[in-house]
Amino acid sequence: MIWTALTRVGALLSVVLLFKDLHDLATRDIKPNRIYTTSEAARYLGIERVEVIALLRTNSLHGKMVDGNYRIPGQSILSYLDNEV
Repeated sequence: MIWTALTRVGALLSVVLLFKDLHDLATRDIKPNRIYTTSEAARYLGIERVEVIALLRTNSLHGKMVDGNYRIPGQSILSYLDNEV
């Protein structure tokens, strides 16, 4: 009984996350005032996460290290895209 419920909840969560990812990819709106993780920035830039970290280390993309993880302002992502085009 409990395993069936856990399986159904897991499946439901998977579907919800799939729709969230599809929505993000469909809208592709980068909000200038939002803070993004390296994974989110990589998805919006269409590159790998390690490439985003390399861009941060070379100051091609601006962000801050917070508790061992980079945080990137949306405005920085937009500026990087403007300079690359």
